[in-house]
Formats: sequence, structure tokens, C-alpha cells
Amino acid sequence: MSLKIIIGYLRLLERVRRHYQLEHLAECTERAVDWQSFSKALDGNDEQGFDIDTYVRLLRQMQTVLARPVSLILAEHATLQDVGLMGYLASTSLNLQQALLLLEQYYSLIFKQTNVEQLKIIEHDQEIQVSWGALWIDYREVYELNQALIFKIAQIIVQEPLVPPTQVQLGFLPTLPLMHYSRFYHCAAAVVSGDYRIYFSERVLKARSFGADQQLNQILSNQAQQSLRASDSLEYRQQQLKQRIWGLIAQAFREKNEILQAYVAQQMHISERTLQRHLKQHALNFQEIVDEFRLQQSQLYLKQSRRLSEIAELLGYADQSAFGRAFKRWTGETPKQFRERHRVDPATHTSK
Repeated sequence: MSLKIIIGYLRLLERVRRHYQLEHLAECTERAVDWQSFSKALDGNDEQGFDIDTYVRLLRQMQTVLARPVSLILAEHATLQDVGLMGYLASTSLNLQQALLLLEQYYSLIFKQTNVEQLKIIEHDQEIQVSWGALWIDYREVYELNQALIFKIAQIIVQEPLVPPTQVQLGFLPTLPLMHYSRFYHCAAAVVSGDYRIYFSERVLKARSFGADQQLNQILSNQAQQSLRASDSLEYRQQQLKQRIWGLIAQAFREKNEILQAYVAQQMHISERTLQRHLKQHALNFQEIVDEFRLQQSQLYLKQSRRLSEIAELLGYADQSAFGRAFKRWTGETPKQFRERHRVDPATHTSK
């Protein structure tokens, strides 16, 4: 969905790949193009960000040769530098409470265009919850990684050993047993559809940061504010609104709900008229948003070699023919032609 993730995530992935001697994964013809894009972005220190769909595909390939969740393994090897400005903000905070509040405020800086879901810090009944919604099962690995990174950051910055969370909640069923997550977080792990959460006891909030420096923290906060303001353009706000609606459209398709506009408005707790007015203020059209979602998802599914009938069903079409007509209207080519054009040629894409 055109998301870009910061370069630090690439450095982290490369460190883990080298640590486990997995360089041979780039020789797989199916992922050769993805690894080439990865290497190019890494070598160029690409501050424009890296395509998150490609990143997820590489994570999933690595998972096939790892015995534990790749998200947790990456988090174990993470440093503050891997999350960019966010890491420095956390490390210079007075205590864990300030660090978490800054993470909430500037979480979107991890992503170059728009964040997958907004991070929320909720204090309730002597407990603090770090949470965000889970609308995109395609980004399950990224949700898990970000959750694990927040826990890792908390471990790194506090002076004393971090008191374990009271509970961890996963928004999607992971591909490997929950026991791996319980061992990583040192607490109970459960799956509750819709939200990723970490629960901490309120007393953990007072844990002091080893690098507490309020003057430097303020300077870094000002830099973060400037970065947010720089992204506060109409295009950025359009992307944010589209991203939110795309998530709800995906949810509607999973629930086999075909009345998309009414469903989206209901989930946003507004009327359809208010939704239309909101879209007009952002120079957007609902049907165009739906078409853009279907186009991008269909291209992703075609690259994954899914059956055309399956893609049609996933995207809410009555049949394969209806999907084919729509795809040709958008791109000027049939789904089969698109798939053939993006097929990896083993003779061309081989690792040196």
C-alpha cells in the first residue's frame, strides 16, 4: 500500500542475515529482485525509505529458515540507532513514562509516508497499555516487529533490569506457537483480534533512563516536530486518510461486506454524508480510493502467484471475469499479462 519504512530497519535485517549466515537467501530466484532492491537501498543509505511490502516478503523468506519468530530475532539484535530519531528521543528521556509518551507522539516518523497504525499509550487502573490497531494481516510481521522493538527499547534505556510486562496481546494469530512470545516478553501472550498491546505495571513508568538529558531531549523533540510539520502537506494528509480507509476496506472484504461506503462510515463512527464531505475537503473520491486499493492489492497478489479466482474473491468481485475487466481498465493489460511481465527470469536475476 505504498508504505515506506526507515533505513534503520534494513540495517537491522542485514545484521541478522549476516549473523545467521543467510546470505544465500538472495540466490532464490523468486526473491532475487527484492534482495536487489534491498541491497541498492542499503548501499545508497536511502533516506527516502524502503517499500514495506518488499520488506515483509524478505522477512517471510527468512522465517522459512529460522526456528523462532523472525520479528523477535530482529528485536533481539536491535539497537537504538535502528529506529532513528525515535531511539535517541527514548534514550534521553527522564524515565520510561516520558519515553513512551514521546514514542506515541512521534511513532509515525518510523514510516516515511504514513504509519501502519497510530500508536496509543493508555493509562488505566494502575496499568499502562501500549497499543495500536491491527487491520492489515499482510503486515503481521511488521506489527510483531514494532511491538518487540518497543519492548527492546524499554529494556535498553532503563538503568535497572526492566520489570516484565503483565501481558502481551497479538492482533493476529502468529505463524509460530505463542510460547515463543511468552519467552521473549517473560509474560503471558494471547491473541485478541484487532489490537496489538503490551501491558506494563504503572510502577514501571518511573524507571529512569540511563542517558537522561532533558536539554538534549528537547533539541531532539524540536527536530521531530520539524519532521512532522514537513510532512503535514495536503498530499500527506490525503495519504493518511486513504490509508485509514484502505484498512477498513480490507476489513470489509474479509467480512464479505459488499456495501463498502456504508461500512467504512460506520466503522469511522460518522454518517456517509459526513464521510463524503471529509473526502471532498481532502480532494478525494471514495470510488477512486477503492479502485486504488484494489489495483495495488491485485498487483501484490499477482506477484505472489495467487489464483485469479482467489484474487477476485479477496477483492470483492463477483467472479474472475469482473476482476479481469477492471484490471485491464486500470492498467491496459490483463492480469495474466501483468503476471508474465513481472515473472522473474532465472537467467537474468541470479546472485553474484
